[in-house]
Amino acid sequence: MNLGIGDVARRTGLTVRALRYYEERGLVTPVRDSAGRRRYDAETLSRLYRVLLLRELGTPLADVDPDADGLLTLTTRHLTDLDHRLAALARARERVRAVEDRLLGGDPPGDEALLDLLAGLRCEECVPTRRITLLVYRGLAAAHAWLIEVFGLAPGPLTFDGDRAIHGEVHAGDGVIWLHREAPEHRMVPPLATGGLVTASLAVHVDDVDGHHARVREAGAEVVYPPVDQPYGYREYSAYDLEGHLWSFQTALTMAEETENR
Repeated sequence: MNLGIGDVARRTGLTVRALRYYEERGLVTPVRDSAGRRRYDAETLSRLYRVLLLRELGTPLADVDPDADGLLTLTTRHLTDLDHRLAALARARERVRAVEDRLLGGDPPGDEALLDLLAGLRCEECVPTRRITLLVYRGLAAAHAWLIEVFGLAPGPLTFDGDRAIHGEVHAGDGVIWLHREAPEHRMVPPLATGGLVTASLAVHVDDVDGHHARVREAGAEVVYPPVDQPYGYREYSAYDLEGHLWSFQTALTMAEETENR
């Protein structure tokens, strides 16, 4: 098999932009044909699988190393993870099915059956395990491209219903940001629909806040204020995205910098 980048994007659900980003980071290296077009052979597809699986298993993008483990090792980890999930679902399903059978037979469940149901809803299972930030945009595809190109966020999937984008994801370090459609019926609108009123903002840590600021300014984003040392230990600047969401980008001050700025 020797696929072009568009074919791989369609078959996997990834965007062409995401595939190019993984290539820029050196995670995948498609070969080039005589016309200079990217071609994904079996080895490249294997590396792409390893990259995506490591992300699925919770590895931060900066720590993803597709060469650290062989394909067999990662496939085994993948199967083990799926088996654990399936086993947990099977146990929960059987508990619920047993109670349903009793209810259908006109026999209300007893204490033990109810305790079994409660066992499947343990408080430990309700403890938050992952943080997802959600932002509302009118133009999901445009916002997805803008956040990647201007703010330098890592690309995630962009889902379409026909020609209309209905869901998007980008990554900021170990955090994922979902891009949600405008939904006035749920009081979910972007700042551009409220006359620029901002009710929440995001803070993202970067390695070089001044360099990031220069990139964003040159790309034409509206900068609220340039990098400045804050008394709470960060050097930061803020900027609006294309639909008016407020973002702050920060780098922690070293102790020497803090002392110098006192």
